[in-house]
Amino acid sequence: MVVLQFILLVDFIIEPDEASILNALFHFIQEQRSALLLAQLFGCAILFVDAIVRFDHLKHRWLHCIGIGLLICHWMFQMFVHFLSSSYLV
Repeated sequence: MVVLQFILLVDFIIEPDEASILNALFHFIQEQRSALLLAQLFGCAILFVDAIVRFDHLKHRWLHCIGIGLLICHWMFQMFVHFLSSSYLV
């Protein structure tokens, strides 16, 4: 999930050339944005439930919880931007 989050952040920063592999990857991500957001929701939910179940056994529990919180915040921001941009298409 962290790699996917990094790729999505790079998508906002970099403007690739028309013939590059990055352009094809970013185009694929834009076509499958709803499916990726749904997969991220399931991933965040699984990490959250895992943190609840194993909270007493985690060595760095606060770092783990902060990481999950950041992933959830990034997912919520992506959902907001996705539905805001898709509402302009109607």
